[in-house]
Amino acid sequence: MRTGIIDAYGNYEDVLRDIRRFTSLAHGSDVLTRALLGNYALLDRGRPLEDLRNSIFRTALSRNSRCPLCERAQVCALDHFLPKNHFPEYSILADNLIPVCERCNRLKGDECDRVDGLLMFHAYFDEFPDIEILFADINVDNTVSIRYYLHPSGKIDNFTFERVEKQFKILGLFDFYQMEAVAELTDQVDLYDETYESFGDSGLRSTLSALARGAERTGINHWKAALYRALSRNTEFCSGGYQKLLATPMN
Repeated sequence: MRTGIIDAYGNYEDVLRDIRRFTSLAHGSDVLTRALLGNYALLDRGRPLEDLRNSIFRTALSRNSRCPLCERAQVCALDHFLPKNHFPEYSILADNLIPVCERCNRLKGDECDRVDGLLMFHAYFDEFPDIEILFADINVDNTVSIRYYLHPSGKIDNFTFERVEKQFKILGLFDFYQMEAVAELTDQVDLYDETYESFGDSGLRSTLSALARGAERTGINHWKAALYRALSRNTEFCSGGYQKLLATPMN
């Protein structure tokens, strides 16, 4: 069994590239499955692999301990990218253990598309598209409403875009980002007021554009980048419509 596990570790990246071609080492054996799943407890505090767990969490420090799936919440759990219930041989493989937040860990669950091979994005092995595909629609009427959406780009292949769509659907990111945007804008109302009163709509537009550029350092498709790009391009918002932020709850 040891040789089989070593071989499985060596095949890990190949499995990520096309999961449809691979079957778990433990397939058909409940005894082996239970034995491999039992290894995960070795990562607990005071157990032999505690240092491995700690070192994996330290990798999140480069992201300020932000969850790589939602780009918002703090990491607090280890997600098995290839679920241990499907591939128990990877239950303690460091490359398969991703520090994530509680929400994303719960929503992702045992997601593993072995039919279409449509996996979510791996924080270690995949680069999220650096072409703008996440947008925010801003509507200023009786209040300010925000709606996030994805739009394909001719520079991104269909398979990659479908993976993005899948990730947003499974993690409920459209609604999640909308709620985060509401909080973000509400917190910034005083800044908008001061800027608008001092420099007018052009000053507010410049400030919003600067905030968009700052957020883009994290990624062009970061939810804040999409939000501030949309706000800077919205004439009604920059012409005083931002004042409706606190009129009624935003949808």
